[in-house]
Amino acid sequence: MRTVGAIAAAALSLGVAGAAVIGGSAFVAGLTVSGQAAAQTAAQPAPLPPATPAETPLVAPQEAADTDSAVADAPDDAAVPDAAIPDPDGAAEQAVAPEPAVVPPATAVETAPAAIVPPTVERLPPGVTLETALAFDPTKLGATGWSRPDVERFYGVVGAAPLWTGAGRLAASVPAVTALIADAGAEGLDARAYPLAQLEALQAEGATGAFEVLFTDTVIKYAADRSGARLASVRLPVDMRELGQPVDSVALLVGVVSQADTAAALVALGPQDAEYAALKALLASYRTLAAAGGWAVVPAGGAKIEPGAVDSRIPAIRARLASTDGAAATAEKPNYYDPALLKAVEHFQARHGLKADGVIGKLTLEHMAKPVEYRIGQILVNMERKRQQLDDLGPDRIVVNIPEFTLRYYEDGVLAIETQVVVGREVRKTPLLQSKVTSVVLNPPWSVPAKLAGEDIVRKQINDPNYLTDHGFTLYGNDGEVVDPATVDWTQVPRSRSIPYRMRQRPGAGNSLGRMKINFVNDYAVYMHDTPDKHLFARDMRALSSGCVRVKDPLSLGARLVRDVPGWDRTRIDATLARTTSTIFVNVTHAIGVRLTYVTAWVDAEGNAQFRQDLYGIDDRIQKGLGRPVLIASES
Repeated sequence: MRTVGAIAAAALSLGVAGAAVIGGSAFVAGLTVSGQAAAQTAAQPAPLPPATPAETPLVAPQEAADTDSAVADAPDDAAVPDAAIPDPDGAAEQAVAPEPAVVPPATAVETAPAAIVPPTVERLPPGVTLETALAFDPTKLGATGWSRPDVERFYGVVGAAPLWTGAGRLAASVPAVTALIADAGAEGLDARAYPLAQLEALQAEGATGAFEVLFTDTVIKYAADRSGARLASVRLPVDMRELGQPVDSVALLVGVVSQADTAAALVALGPQDAEYAALKALLASYRTLAAAGGWAVVPAGGAKIEPGAVDSRIPAIRARLASTDGAAATAEKPNYYDPALLKAVEHFQARHGLKADGVIGKLTLEHMAKPVEYRIGQILVNMERKRQQLDDLGPDRIVVNIPEFTLRYYEDGVLAIETQVVVGREVRKTPLLQSKVTSVVLNPPWSVPAKLAGEDIVRKQINDPNYLTDHGFTLYGNDGEVVDPATVDWTQVPRSRSIPYRMRQRPGAGNSLGRMKINFVNDYAVYMHDTPDKHLFARDMRALSSGCVRVKDPLSLGARLVRDVPGWDRTRIDATLARTTSTIFVNVTHAIGVRLTYVTAWVDAEGNAQFRQDLYGIDDRIQKGLGRPVLIASES
């Protein structure tokens, strides 16, 4: 468990006044606390309104995110409020026979708990400098880029007497800590970032003050890097970033030096789970491959290769899969795609999220063409992701891994549902976020966002003058009045979000959102939903939506989400959908976390290295932000 940050938080909150003496320095001792040094303000849904005495089918006049394609190839998802359109279906819905109570839809307003105030840390006392306190000659550090503010903050808490030199406990830990930092490459970090050679030189010449300052600065940086600060430092658009808990590197080191085993405390700052350990082992394995020259090159492109075919590319493919997927490096008939190679190809396809049919097509060849250095880069990025300390979603949670096109629902911490999803295409990305489920909607209407209406639906209406009518759309002017599509000169309508009309598609099986929508609070007007275009789930590449997450089996998921709402289960959901197309909201009454995440490399339960395409180029941006990855161990 990663608990050192909690000790650091308490140490900093006490400051110098609450210090004890360790190794000749003032320091905080005897602390037992929990939590992080600082926490993000966690958003909580607003309290639910009281249940109505009888089920009233509800159609919200402002559908915050009804956005999906009206036909198989149309865009979908990211929606905007449709305040100007009156509820077109309300009158007809009142005839539905009453059923047991359903809670009205929850408001999207979030109520935040009181923020945790970060501790105030005193710097060195007035008139005291690092130079005077530690007999420190700053010219000896040269251009190492050390952080004076961080070092001063640290000594402002622990006192200014030397810690890392002399005969004390911390001085005795220097060799172990140095060895740990020297091995940073094994953790997917870059040992070149730490001035170990200069530290050794300072020790050799007896420059104890300079060594003290530089060693402190180095360990502060290493503690921060081990805790996920490197990824936090990369500039990414907000929708491409998962926000981990803030890293206070000084607080981390304050906590570390309070522990009996300094090196072990540093290790404890990083992830301790089996998934991270497996990635670490995979990194070592792939670096060994890279040091030996990598695997065979398979050119991308060209015609697909069916099992049993004869093709000049087969020897290269066989050699490539011999490195990672159990293929024999040679065969009696080198150009023949034999059954033994078929088994290796299917294994390779399954590891890359492709249909394991043995047909070596475009996507299979693209993945085979990636060199080992590319995969090492992916592993390094995903190790950085694992170092981030994300908020706990709780025992009941939905996790969507965007590059994997997969949704997993955990109930009481146990995987209950795993199903395929369609996510946003590159130009209309599904955002990375964390939230909580608020409601399940049966028979949702679709209020088309202005951007999609202008960019997509107008074109379809021009090509087919009956498109809106045939697909169940009602057209409204900006004044809220219904407009006959036949009276509009569509060639003159702006193909942008400035379109002077609003469109709503009536609920039903042909609606672009299907028969169910799952709402969760977010700033992007996205949600999960059903789709009439079930054939899209047969594709390997399912980045096809406009931001929302289309779920292959939403009804099973929805039934689990409302299991604590009296009277609601899968049987009632099915009966309701068979009986009516009226829109019905069911508020989710217990906490169910949601995380839309982005993981492109991991090791599965069977020990297979899994890789996925960097759909949105996030891995690439992170690698550029971090600098050139260390590809082989000798580089570090």
